[in-house]
Amino acid sequence: MTKQEIYKKFIEYMDNPFWKFTESEHKMPMITSFITPEEAEFMTGFPTSDASLDQIAAIKEMDPADVLPKIEALCGKGLVYEAIRGDSSQYKLIHPFEMFLRVTYWNGEDKEPTKSMAPHANKYYMDGWYDQLKPFPHRGLRAIPIDQTVEAGKTILPFEDVVKVIDNYEYYAVGHCPCRQRHKLDPDYRESPFPSEVCLHFDEFARYMVKYGHGREITKEETLEILKKAADAGLVHGLSNQMEKQETLCNCDLEYCTMFKPYHQLDFEKSLEKSNYQVAVTPETCKACSLCVRRCPMDAIQLRFSTESTNKFRKAVVVDTDLCIGCGVCVHKCKTRSITLTRREETTQPPKSAKELATLNV
Repeated sequence: MTKQEIYKKFIEYMDNPFWKFTESEHKMPMITSFITPEEAEFMTGFPTSDASLDQIAAIKEMDPADVLPKIEALCGKGLVYEAIRGDSSQYKLIHPFEMFLRVTYWNGEDKEPTKSMAPHANKYYMDGWYDQLKPFPHRGLRAIPIDQTVEAGKTILPFEDVVKVIDNYEYYAVGHCPCRQRHKLDPDYRESPFPSEVCLHFDEFARYMVKYGHGREITKEETLEILKKAADAGLVHGLSNQMEKQETLCNCDLEYCTMFKPYHQLDFEKSLEKSNYQVAVTPETCKACSLCVRRCPMDAIQLRFSTESTNKFRKAVVVDTDLCIGCGVCVHKCKTRSITLTRREETTQPPKSAKELATLNV
């Protein structure tokens, strides 16, 4: 087969009714700058759900000893995922979204072929590829309140208490934010001013990251320190939007994050899923400093004239609760504690699993 035929078969294999390689002048440059024809040919027909080495070897009609180095090379490149479970491993192709927009950037390195692919990926993302998610009612990440931003004395739902969430894991890893790293490699974008090595992963997913050099192992204490650093910087905690196997805790910025960028630049209705909390205001103590206005990633906060205000500006914070996602970024830095997070009247629970989330989005 010619190279063109190999890539065509690869694209056809990867396409499905819910996510395709949409037509764009940036599609083929993105794919061919990152994936070689040999890799594309090997990945065509590769299982997209968990499979053992022997099963893959049978599919490829190869000896397992010859297949394993190929698989491990693809794992190192962020094209195949290895689920390490005790003494056994299962493998599967990584979703195209993860291949081109996420995994390969975790290591924070300025190396080929990722460096050449990043500008094409950014252009393809903005040229309709990501728009396929626009009709989906649920997002992949859910805002989780920053520690100690919920109203004092109130019970926090366990799946929204970031400290309790972290306590659930045994193994921790950190990588660079793939969104900020991808834009850093693109000369058309400025480098983000926010911290980069803040993308947190846990247990099985974390072990994959560390084994293949996509991230580094850290302790639980280091994990909490990273969360504090991210909160101080004004980043939003975004946890996998599911109850089971929450493998990822991102720290998102409004400019480059794959949750916020579509909201602000591609006319998506949602950024992250909202937490079960919203900002409440005590106008009497508000100093009208406007720090919360500047920190809000959703433009949900304004300063307006208030008869209850006691500051010299006679202004206090007003919150659009329809826009507020309950992240606590504003509350975290309020010196007078004039704003806090309080439970919404109606609360929601995340989908049970990634499979259920996908079903709800069909």
